[in-house]
Amino acid sequence: MRKNDKGESLELEFERHFRNKNAPILILDEKWNEIFPEHLQNPAIRSLVAELGTLLKNQGRQVDELKGLKRYKSQMMQEIVENMDADDTPVGKLKRKKLDQNQKMILEVNQEMEQRKEQLSGLPYRIREVNTELLLESTRVCYQRFRDNEERVEELDADIAKLREELKYKLLEKQDREMRNDKMYVYLHSVLGPELMEKLDSQGT
Repeated sequence: MRKNDKGESLELEFERHFRNKNAPILILDEKWNEIFPEHLQNPAIRSLVAELGTLLKNQGRQVDELKGLKRYKSQMMQEIVENMDADDTPVGKLKRKKLDQNQKMILEVNQEMEQRKEQLSGLPYRIREVNTELLLESTRVCYQRFRDNEERVEELDADIAKLREELKYKLLEKQDREMRNDKMYVYLHSVLGPELMEKLDSQGT
């Protein structure tokens, strides 16, 4: 495990760095997804992505269900208000029965809401924890890619330098051959004359 200048593990350094601030949720970050498309994810990243996705879906589902329970409780409360005038008449007795049912339902809903809140309370911490793990692994991969790319760039620089040297010699050879052709043509032109040279040129001799 790599250490920083203080001898701390990278995990501890990341944890301290993000303790009081939130890193962006990586799997929702467009730039992260450009760098880490699925086919470029190693097994560790793929596993963390799956876990983080599950946690986020769970959080979203719990939030939606809690909202639904709040709406249902509000409906029950409204019905209680509407049935507050219950008396001993047949209609009043029906209202009393409905009132009792609603009060019982509200107690059950309150218990369910408390369970949802308790389940939700731990999710943000776990999401942040897994997201930080994913950020750490992503950073490791990026630095490995940095090193791999730098090595390849050095190889390409050497190849380019070699090709430039080869190109320089080829250009010199090209110029030399063109100059020799010019000298030969001028010489033959002066010896054979323009008329014969034109015939020879047309025949490609």
